Amino acid sequence: MAEEELKVKKKKGTTEPFVMDKIKQGIIKAGGTAELAGKVALDVATWTKETAKEGVITTVEIQKKTVELLAETNKDISIAFQEFVKKV
Repeated sequence: MAEEELKVKKKKGTTEPFVMDKIKQGIIKAGGTAELAGKVALDVATWTKETAKEGVITTVEIQKKTVELLAETNKDISIAFQEFVKKV
């Protein structure tokens, strides 16, 4: 499944195309390096393709996986990312 075919279901119920750059931007805004953001975003993108049901995944699932992967390498950035997501 190509990245552009994957849809993300927002908390309000709307859907939009999956955009890996949004994950990267969130990690960088939380204090992560571009290198870390790129690696984690790519890992999350791969995971979403395997996990999505009928080509749809929720923002909550993406956020949880991103936090999980960040915690494996940098707990401080993981916590900062969680706080950033709460504000958005």
